[in-house]
Amino acid sequence: MANATDKMAVMTENLRDMGLDDESVTKCLQMVESGQYQALDCFLKSYRQTLLDSVHKYNDRIDCLDYFAYTLRKNGGI
Repeated sequence: MANATDKMAVMTENLRDMGLDDESVTKCLQMVESGQYQALDCFLKSYRQTLLDSVHKYNDRIDCLDYFAYTLRKNGGI
């Protein structure tokens, strides 16, 4: 865990915890260092949407799996 007084280390850890790759982490930190907060906000919103799309995709797969398992149980197998 990063030292809470080292803001850049805390931000780096947080960005990695979000699942960003090293290149994206570096890009975000450069935006912070250069004061490009609007660009960073746009980048993070876009990444958030990417994560949300993944959640929806996998949720749909889980729904299909659940329906298939339900159908098997209901009909006593295939």
